[in-house]
Amino acid sequence: MCSDITEEQLRERPTPQHNSIVWLLWHMARCEDVAVNTVIRGGEEVLDRDRWLPKLDITSRHIGTGATRAEVDIISQTVNLAALRVYRAAVGRETQAWASTLDFARLDRLVVAEEVQRAIAKGDFCEQGAWVGPYWAEVAWTHGTFLFWLAVEHNWLHIGEIWVIRNLLNCPGY
Repeated sequence: MCSDITEEQLRERPTPQHNSIVWLLWHMARCEDVAVNTVIRGGEEVLDRDRWLPKLDITSRHIGTGATRAEVDIISQTVNLAALRVYRAAVGRETQAWASTLDFARLDRLVVAEEVQRAIAKGDFCEQGAWVGPYWAEVAWTHGTFLFWLAVEHNWLHIGEIWVIRNLLNCPGY
């Protein structure tokens, strides 16, 4: 999906209202990392465990929801693209490894405020996206629904957005 376009195109925002492909890949990885590893599992995020922020050449750890245009620009232009690809893959591998061994009865439990509070305490939501944590806590998500939304459906939604951006950049792809 991204291997046939240039780094410049990956970083470009076709209009100020659109995100860059790079930013979307970062956002997808961050959302999955936070949702699976902090909220559901109650453990350490891949971002922290493997010390990814310095490797990514960015300082922002939040998931990106509510980011300002300036924040989107900063991440789009400065993130280390090679490191981002490895981080995104590491998050996916961690989710898959955990899911292959989980007790499926656990997926019926509801996400509770204390689980989401762990992500809030880590700074996983920016000021403009501070509503996300309370939203995650207030919706009656089961762990299974939450896992499916953040590790599958949310990513699928943004993959569609990436195809739109590719077309806006005159890189329609397959």
